[in-house]
Amino acid sequence: MTFLKSKNILCPVDLSSVSYSIVKWAGLFARTFGVPVEVLYADWWEPPRYFTEAQIQQLSHQEQEGLKALRVDLESLVKSAAGDLAPYSINVVEGHPAERILDRAKELMSGLIVMGSHGRTGIARLRLGSVSEDVVRASACPVLIVKSVKDVGSVPRIENILCPINFTSLSQQSLEIGSEIASAFGARLWVVHAINHEEIKLDEVHQRICDWVPQVVRGRCGVSEVVRQGHPAEQIVLMAREHSADPIVMGAQHRPFLEFTALGTTTERVMRHSDASVLVVPVRNADTRD
Repeated sequence: MTFLKSKNILCPVDLSSVSYSIVKWAGLFARTFGVPVEVLYADWWEPPRYFTEAQIQQLSHQEQEGLKALRVDLESLVKSAAGDLAPYSINVVEGHPAERILDRAKELMSGLIVMGSHGRTGIARLRLGSVSEDVVRASACPVLIVKSVKDVGSVPRIENILCPINFTSLSQQSLEIGSEIASAFGARLWVVHAINHEEIKLDEVHQRICDWVPQVVRGRCGVSEVVRQGHPAEQIVLMAREHSADPIVMGAQHRPFLEFTALGTTTERVMRHSDASVLVVPVRNADTRD
């Protein structure tokens, strides 16, 4: 097993209402894979340009006093959420959250980032929280976006894992990680391929999935192959609900788009609309289709 081997987990939080669940998820993975967790808080503030030097100094002093209370709150949060699950450390840094998260993950050579999505409804749901979206787009390691908060006080249970595939090398890598996670948790792995073409024979596609899944994956966990007909992102989200799958494990090809880095359309839509947590496996250079 190579996922998280000799690695650590980086868990950025902002002390919002979902931070407890995020730390719980990080602690669960840390305990299961025998790795430590670093809980990271990025403190970022910029004084207004019209502030005088004296005002800036006063504000800076207040900020330092606030950081002392912040550390107490973080310690209380982490101890209650993950203190009995895994060894942890707390780190408070200054700077833009997305940049500091990515920098720290690189410094630690983290094997996984666990963070929240700040889920939204209505029109705003078309876009994830800017920090989580920026981290997923640029991260060199897998990122678990925690979405579900069903019972805040309990440890999350991983019984069904959904792994969407499209027969690419990127899908193979996400399938590999998905099967290792399923093996570690004793969960069932659902391998799904969604097609949006009515003329394709579903039984032939199902057989292709069965032939495509390697024996080494089948040796790790129980595997179920499924073909869904309809819009890929929609079918993935619906299937996750139907089978109470959590998390969804899927690949994300990092593609340049103007001055930005974009993800595959299906991955972005699933991240934004799924009720289940989504573990995004990044690959920059791989055969991919969307």
